[in-house]
This record gives sequence, structure tokens and C-alpha cells, in this order.
Amino acid sequence: MGLTVRVKTSLDSGKGVKSIYDEVYGYIPVSEVELKVIETPTVQRLRRIKQLALAWYVYPGALHTRFSHSLGVMHVIGILVRKFIDEGYVRRDDYELLRIAGVLHDIGHTPFSHAIESYMTQAFRIRHEELTTYIIETDPYLNEVFSEYGINPKEVASVIRGNHKEPLYNMLLSSDLDADRIDYLLRDSLHTGVAYGMIDVDRILHTITVDKDGELAVPSKSIQAVENFYLARMHMYRAVYHHKTIAAFQVMMRTIYEMILSELGDYLEPFTTLPKILSSIRKGEFYLWDDSLIAGTLNLVLVRGLGNDVLRELIRLLLNRVGYKAVYDVVKLSQEPLSTDRDEVVKMLNDVVKDLSSYVGFKEYMTIPYIEELNLVDEDLCVKVLDKNTSVRITEYNSSIINTIPRFIGIIRLYVHPNIYDKAREVLLSKGII
Repeated sequence: MGLTVRVKTSLDSGKGVKSIYDEVYGYIPVSEVELKVIETPTVQRLRRIKQLALAWYVYPGALHTRFSHSLGVMHVIGILVRKFIDEGYVRRDDYELLRIAGVLHDIGHTPFSHAIESYMTQAFRIRHEELTTYIIETDPYLNEVFSEYGINPKEVASVIRGNHKEPLYNMLLSSDLDADRIDYLLRDSLHTGVAYGMIDVDRILHTITVDKDGELAVPSKSIQAVENFYLARMHMYRAVYHHKTIAAFQVMMRTIYEMILSELGDYLEPFTTLPKILSSIRKGEFYLWDDSLIAGTLNLVLVRGLGNDVLRELIRLLLNRVGYKAVYDVVKLSQEPLSTDRDEVVKMLNDVVKDLSSYVGFKEYMTIPYIEELNLVDEDLCVKVLDKNTSVRITEYNSSIINTIPRFIGIIRLYVHPNIYDKAREVLLSKGII
């Protein structure tokens, strides 16, 4: 079921009770219930979390937030759902359900996003998607709104998780060509100035439909716009999301965060352990865990001379934009996952670190292996192409260039503290690795 209480929505009149100006789409109409959700402290927190974390160290304009991205996803979902309602694929009463899922889909992101989330995943065995579900189901501010308007939080969460009983609903947020990806490519490209991410979103949104199997599809006449979408994502992964220098600052921030938790955890209470984080959500305190809290703690460590010399040195380097350096950097484009030779890669990096450990002045925090594998085209989730009476996945469509692009990007790096960069390079040269 969608909403059990009928409220006036922006679908009814084409207007909302309020309009919010967005730099990508212009004015976004917002309904009464959407406005109530947006105004909760839990959603307002996203104004204080940058969408691309430390990317602004490389692209100074990348200061946009997860809040604006979330509004954009809600807007794109609204466009798609209105179209699918007219075509008979979505129930009118589920319009608000899907828009609200859009605006809440990133609610579980941590401060500095991937820098801290990588630690959370390793230390607490929890991903931000799971945190999102927990917030939607237990946050007191959101649940007060849900209760007032008859919204089922579990159903909202199911759309975001991708296990709603209506498969099409899941595809709006969990497919290769979904509202999330459409918005972040446009928005991140705009703010970084990296033109690779610019896509023909109007063409995609105007022509996308649902095929006889209930899956997202585009007519063959629009295939160039979709191909450009896949190519744009591939280039943005390399130029922005896993940019060598940006990633260096991310791993540095993670190292600093772990040190603060270990030595000065009281300054980050109640966000130091998973039970405490979950408790903060239930108590309505989660909205305080934002970029400002972490950034303020870094300043406090230096101002008050807290922690040890290593921690303070790393913070000074980070604040002055002196990051770790990639002494080894290989990007592999392939049709096969990196996992086929991951063990060999890990052994090679560990051998280098072992050799460096005998170097005078070496400390464990000075080396950070970085291995990422990105799936560029998901064979199971990729969009389909309608051609005459057939509908096939774009990877199976003979005249599509998607057949020729790699399925995976493997990124293998060894980041080192700038003080040992020259020595690390010597070791790699001696082993014939570079």
C-alpha cells in the first residue's frame, strides 16, 4: 500500500505548497507532506554534509551538499512517476511514497561520506544503506511526520533497499539508469566543472518507458543519450569519484578519524560505536553528526594541543592540503572483475610495505593500500532497448557501443606519507614494479 491518508500533492495541481530553487532543475514544487519531511532535523542534517566530501580540495566548486542531491533525486523520481502513472505502470496513490523515498535515499550517509563509511563498513560491518533503513524506521522526527500522514516507513525503506513488492519501484533508485545516478552525474559535473558528466537528461526522461517485462527501457531512437550516460559515468569515476588526489585526502581523513576515535573518542560522543550511533538515531540526536562536528574536532585538536604528535601532524597536513601521495597507481579497464587477481595484487603491495617497514622513521600509518573495483555496466540491472517488437538489454543490443566498453574498472594504488615517498619509490623501482 502507498499512502493511507489522501493529501494534496504536487501531482494534483502541478504545483506544491512551496517551491525550492535548485541550481540544476530550477524551481522544484514540494507538497505539504514532502515539506514536513524535508524540514525535519534529520533531513536538514544533509545540508551540512558535502556530496563529494573532500573533492573540493581538487575541484574548488564541489561544495554542494547531499541535501541538494536528495531534492534532485526526489524531483527526477517525480518526473518519472508522473510519466509512468499516465502510462498505467504506477499507482497514483504511490506518487508521494516514491518521491519521499527519493528525498530520503541518502539519509544514512556519514560525515565526509566515503572516508568515514569505509571505516564503518570494516569496523562495524554496516553500510550506509542499512543505516538509512534504520533511520527511516526509528527516527522520531521522521516517524512523527509518517504517523501524521499515514506513511508506512517500512515501505519507504523497502523502495530504497530495492526489495519493494513492485519491481518497477525498486528500479527508480536501484538500477543502472536510476534517479540517483541521473542526478549525481548532472550535479557533480556542474559543480566540479568536469564536462564528462553532462548527459542529455531531457531526452532520457522524455523517452524512457516500461517494457512488457515491467523493466525500464528506452526506444532505439534514444540509445545515443543512454550510451552517453554510461560513458559519462565511466569518465566521472576516473576524473572525480576515484580521482587519485581526492582519494588520497579521503584515506588520510579516515586515518585521522580512526586516531581520534582511539585517543579522543569523548569528543565524538555519541557517535563512536555502532550501538551508540543507533541509540542516537532513536533519541533524535543523529542530526548532530555532520561534517561540522568532524571539522570542528580537527581544529580543536590543534588549538588545544590534544592527542599525540602524529595525529596533530596529520591534521596540519590535511588542513593545509598536503596529502598522501600515490607512489603506485594502476587503473585497469577490463571485461572481468579484478577479484581474479586480487590476491596477487594484495601480496605485491604487502611486500612493498614490509620492505618499507625497515626504513628509519617508518610508522604503520605511513602506507595505505587502496584497491577498488567498480562495476560500470551491471548485466542484470542495465536499461533495455525497445526496437520494433523486441526488448533486449543494452548489452545485448547489436548496434550499441556499450558492447565495446569495459564492464569493470580496477584501481590499485599505494598511498604513502609524503616523508617516505622517495624511499617508497626506490623500493618499487628495485622490485621492477614501476
